[in-house]
Amino acid sequence: MPLIRVKAGAEVGRTTDITNEVITIGRDPNAMVKVMDHGVSRQHAEIFKIGEMCFIRDLKSTNGTFVNDQKITEELLRAGDLVRIGNTILTFEDGGAPRPEEKQVDFDQGRELSAHSTIELKLDRTPDKNLPAPEKVGKELENRNLSALYDVARIIGTERDAQGLLNKILELALQSTNADTGYLLLLEKGTGKLVPKAAISKEKTEPKISRTIVKRVMQYARAILTSDAMLDSRFAGSESIVMKNIKSVICAPLVSRDKITGILYLHSSKVAQEFSSEDLELATAISLQAGMAISAFSSGEVLRKTLVSFVRTLVTATEIRDPKMQGHSERVANFSMAIGTQLKLSKAELQKIHLAALLHDIGKMGLPLHAPEGSDKEKWKEEHVHLGEKLVASIEGFEDVLPGVKYHHEYLDGSGFPHKLKGDAIPQIARILAVANDFDNATARGGLKGDGLPVKEVLIDMGRAGTGKYDDAVIQALLVCHRSGSLFEPSTPFEM
Repeated sequence: MPLIRVKAGAEVGRTTDITNEVITIGRDPNAMVKVMDHGVSRQHAEIFKIGEMCFIRDLKSTNGTFVNDQKITEELLRAGDLVRIGNTILTFEDGGAPRPEEKQVDFDQGRELSAHSTIELKLDRTPDKNLPAPEKVGKELENRNLSALYDVARIIGTERDAQGLLNKILELALQSTNADTGYLLLLEKGTGKLVPKAAISKEKTEPKISRTIVKRVMQYARAILTSDAMLDSRFAGSESIVMKNIKSVICAPLVSRDKITGILYLHSSKVAQEFSSEDLELATAISLQAGMAISAFSSGEVLRKTLVSFVRTLVTATEIRDPKMQGHSERVANFSMAIGTQLKLSKAELQKIHLAALLHDIGKMGLPLHAPEGSDKEKWKEEHVHLGEKLVASIEGFEDVLPGVKYHHEYLDGSGFPHKLKGDAIPQIARILAVANDFDNATARGGLKGDGLPVKEVLIDMGRAGTGKYDDAVIQALLVCHRSGSLFEPSTPFEM
C-alpha cells in the first residue's frame, strides 16, 4: 500500500497510508496530516487516489506546495518524490514488498579437518586399493536413492527457469538427506568467488559455512562428509558451534566438463542422526547432475544473449532511418518487462515478451519510411504488421514470440488492426505489448507538435480507456510500475 512518510519536520518517521479516502494536509485540527509550520494554510493540500495512481493537489494555499522543489497545482506521485509544505518534508513511498537482496552466507575461519570424523568421496570411481570395500546399501536406502535421482532427472527435464531449478534441486537434496540447512553456491565468472544462489534453512539461526571444507572440496574436487563437526579439530574452542549444535556436514562439488562450477553444502544439527556415507554418495550424485544442468542453462543463456544482441542490431538498423523512432523498441521492451514482472510472469514468459517487444515493428524495414496520405495510410499500417509476422515466423524457435508481433495492435473492444480481434482472442503477450507500445508512442511522439505528452496525462487517459480498450490488469500493472519507479528501469530477463 502506498504511503506518505514525514522525512523532516515535527513528526519525523510518522507514516500515513494512502487509501481511497482523501488525505488532507494542513494546520486544521481535523487534517489527517497536521503540519503546524509557520506559513502553512489550514487546508493546504490533499492527496487522493484514482485506481493505482496517487495525486497531490494544492488547495490554493498561501505559500504553495512543492514536489521535488517544483511548485505544483496537481501532480502524479512516484516512489521517492519529496513533498515540501512549509518546513516539513514528506516522502512518497510505494509500500510494495522490498526487493530481494542477494543471499549472503557466513564463512567460519576453520583449521584442519579431523581425520577420524571425515570421509572424502572421489568423483573418479576407480577403486582405491587402500580403502576397504564399502558396505552394501540396504533396500530402503537403495530405493530412496533411486527415487531421489529420478526426481532430480524429472526436475532437470521439466524446469525452464534457472533459479527454479536451483531451488528445487536444493529442496530435494535436503529432503533426501534429512538435512536442516542447505546452500547452492556457484562460481562467479571473472572474480572466481562462490556466490550463494539458493539457500534453505529449517533453523532460526543459519550456521556458518566451513571455509576449510569448501577449500578442500574446491582444491581436490572431492565430496566431503564430516560426521561430527563438533568433534572436528577445526571447531576446537568454538562456542558458537556448540551453541548452534552443528552435527554433520556434507559438501559436494558441482562439476561440468571436468571443471568445478560450484558446491552443494548441507548440514544437520540433529544429535541423534548424523549424515552417513550413503547420504554422501546421494548428495554427490545430485550435485553432479545439478552441475551439468546448470552448465546447460548457462550455455543456453549465452546463446539467447547472442540472439538478443543480433535482434537489437536488426532493430537499430530499422529505426535508424527515422530519428523519431530511435529507441522506441527498446523502451517498449523495458515497459513490457516491468509490466510482466508486476504481473508475476515467469522468466520464460518475460523472455518471450522481451523479444516480441524488440521485434514488434520489425516489419517497417520493408516499407517506405513515411506513411502515404489518404486511404493507403491504413493499408500501410496494417502491412507493417503482416511483414513483421512473416519475418518472425521464418525464425526457428520464435513460435511463442510470434503472437506478440502479430497482434500488438489489437484491442479488447475490437478497434485494433489488422485482425480486429476482441477480448480473450487476444493473447496476453499482445495485450502487454499494446499497452507498452501505446504508452511510448504517446509520451515520446504524442501531442500536436509530436514531441510527446506528459506522462501524467497519458496515464490518466490510458487508465480511463483501460476497461474497454486495454486489459485492465495490464493497465493496473502499468500504473503500479510508474508509482514504484520500476517502469523506467532498464532490465533484461536473460541472466542466470
